Amino acid sequence: MPLRSLFFLTIFLSLYFFNTKVSQSENCSVGSPHPTSNGRTIQRSDATSFPKWTCILYLAGDNFLDWFTLQNLEELRQAGSSPDVRVVVFADRTDNKGYLYEVRKDYLVELPPEAIEPSWKGKEPNTGDPDTLATFASWAIENLPAQNYLLLLGGYGEGWMGLLHDFNDGQGKVDILTLDELEGALAQTIKSIKKTNGKDRIDILGLDACYMAMVEVLYQIGDYARYVITSENEEALDGWPYDKVIRAFIEGPSLSPSYIASQVVDYYIDSAQWVPTKLSNVLTASVIHAEVFREITPLLDELSLLLKDTTPRHMKEMLEVDRLAKTFTVSAHIAGRYVPYSMHYDLGGFLLALRTRFRDEPSLDGKAKKVADALSQAIVKERHQELKDQVVSLGGLTIFGMGAELEGYKRLAFSQRSHWDDFVEMKMKSLEEALKGGR
Repeated sequence: MPLRSLFFLTIFLSLYFFNTKVSQSENCSVGSPHPTSNGRTIQRSDATSFPKWTCILYLAGDNFLDWFTLQNLEELRQAGSSPDVRVVVFADRTDNKGYLYEVRKDYLVELPPEAIEPSWKGKEPNTGDPDTLATFASWAIENLPAQNYLLLLGGYGEGWMGLLHDFNDGQGKVDILTLDELEGALAQTIKSIKKTNGKDRIDILGLDACYMAMVEVLYQIGDYARYVITSENEEALDGWPYDKVIRAFIEGPSLSPSYIASQVVDYYIDSAQWVPTKLSNVLTASVIHAEVFREITPLLDELSLLLKDTTPRHMKEMLEVDRLAKTFTVSAHIAGRYVPYSMHYDLGGFLLALRTRFRDEPSLDGKAKKVADALSQAIVKERHQELKDQVVSLGGLTIFGMGAELEGYKRLAFSQRSHWDDFVEMKMKSLEEALKGGR
């Protein structure tokens, strides 16, 4: 057979097998919403006939994580899929190409990226571009309809500063997905979900990236997901064990999303092969109920206003709070990009330290307790590695404590609609004045 004919036959067969459901009752063709075998369009009322889950993975490996992205793909191959759980992955690597796969048991069906968007043919994808994420996720949702969706984003993370770094944005520059861009991409994704199965949220959003379990992050994306799996601290370079993650869905597709998300946390923490010697090396993971999280923000704003007023008069006590609270610090070159110093409080630990140091201040203690109670309701599960010589208690979410890029922080949606940034600015100013006075 001539090579040209063989090429087109290969593309045809790949597209055919990708778009044929494992179930023999229906088939789904690329480019149409989800027609059945008799040609009619599936309505939302038919969503119960869809497979239980479609797992959508978006891997930003065009950086130092390229080798680990290959490892992640191998883990997916080992996990496979099932009639009730379909798996599709888009991966960007350092070879100036994007890769699109449907995951089958023991093999990956490779498709051309232009199956998603014709203009992507022969182009370098940019995982830091919100349109890339939104276009892929929407395509996967509409072509692999399901009752529930997992959207898993894997790559580097900087907390409130962004995630999913790309060494080459198509013009040889480093790009990063900001929180505003992530929010926009998720908003577009939700439109496809609502059109497909009638839901208004992603069932599980996985952020397999460092430092993303932040109040500021959840505030911006919380309206688009039901449960969010994420980490307060640095993650392992190879990220989550994707073989076990996908098997959690395959082995219990009818289990609740919160239960499956909690299993993912356990698999990740249990996969660690070392015992950390300091807090900065501790692996953490938590499941946040995004709808319940919304109850934290007004209470936190009330606390912020009181802290802003209290800090100048009680700087010594606030420094003691800083000493008692658990913190995580971002300060490094990440994926070829300099990241300004940013210190994050473990929110649960900060509230406990605040109540301990200001236990004789009923107003401050009371407001801190309300936030702590709301936090405990929003955190479905929290797990972390233990240190060899001490017990570590973490709350599941962090919040900005101080840093070198305060002006950038003040532009966040959370900062624009709360007074936490005013408290942080006052604390940093008071600390500076205290240090000058001590000279």
